[in-house]
Amino acid sequence: MAHHISKKEAILEIKNLKVNFTTYRGIVKALNHVNLKLYAHEVLGLVGESGCGKSVTALTIVNLLPENAQVVDGQIIFKGEDLLKKSKEELRFIRASEIASIFQDPMTFLNPVLTIGEQLKEVFMLNKEALKQAIVKKKVLKRKLSYSDFLSLKKEANDVPIDNINVSKKDIKEIVKDLCIEVLKIVKLPDPERILHQYPFELSGGMRQRCMIAMALARRPSILLADEITTALDVTIQAQILHLIKELRDIIDASILLITHDIAVAAEVADRIAVMYAGDVVEVASSIDIFKNTLHPYTKMLMKSIPIIGKLTEKLEFIPGTVPDLVNPPSGCRFHPRCPYAKEKCKTDTPEIKEVAKDHEVACHLY
Repeated sequence: MAHHISKKEAILEIKNLKVNFTTYRGIVKALNHVNLKLYAHEVLGLVGESGCGKSVTALTIVNLLPENAQVVDGQIIFKGEDLLKKSKEELRFIRASEIASIFQDPMTFLNPVLTIGEQLKEVFMLNKEALKQAIVKKKVLKRKLSYSDFLSLKKEANDVPIDNINVSKKDIKEIVKDLCIEVLKIVKLPDPERILHQYPFELSGGMRQRCMIAMALARRPSILLADEITTALDVTIQAQILHLIKELRDIIDASILLITHDIAVAAEVADRIAVMYAGDVVEVASSIDIFKNTLHPYTKMLMKSIPIIGKLTEKLEFIPGTVPDLVNPPSGCRFHPRCPYAKEKCKTDTPEIKEVAKDHEVACHLY
């Protein structure tokens, strides 16, 4: 994909994405014409309560949906090309080199019978062409290759001749070990050489999550999908991981989609925040603007239900009603049964997301 992305251009654009799941209860309408843009070098927080479609959005991007899922409509444009039209082999290459995912529970995704080193090496080996380029550059520099050297190869790919280069297994083994140690250092794991020989069960939850992040870095991704990566961690480790995510955006010059149910977590890291409700993106704005100038009724009620440290209140406000059953979702705006501002139009017409202020989008008939 030789498509140059400027800093102000969307590296990923989701257009009218609609995803259903076939279940014994019927068809679950999980995503309802989702529209979203992820810009180059930004952190976008995707926020919403459990079951609203955040993870389904991420899984659709990388084509990892379960067999009972169907993409009914829409496009996912990455560097000018629709990912939904790619073959399985093309998507596998994109997952190996362009779009990396980090998931909520590392123990579910790390292989318990392989050491961290074996699993990390496997990720590097997915892109042997990059390793060959790295070996050539190492010989030119006459020193160990740093991770920043490895990253720079992505931009210099056409300038590093590899066609007539003989690369031995020993060369590959050495370069992979060097890079494994480098990425473990970047994610701030102590004694990386020891960790390479350890199994996932020998590490703490925070250390396992850092190993997952290291595996994502091994792909030199343009996009990092981070799905609820701090949920199972204590507050101290959570803060460290969030700080690391901030740093990684600058280290790898990537765009990050940070998925979380906690809007405070998103505000800590994200440049912009997109709020989801029942399969719809209902509001998108900068992290500052979404708190200072909240527009959508759901986002407003969500903000009021968050406890504020230092502010005494007798009781927290709550959103009345329940999340709709997505087998039989409400017609029109899916939030209208719980919305204090609902009009007749809200019951019949689905609002389209539109820009109502500078860089502030909302899907609501009030605007």
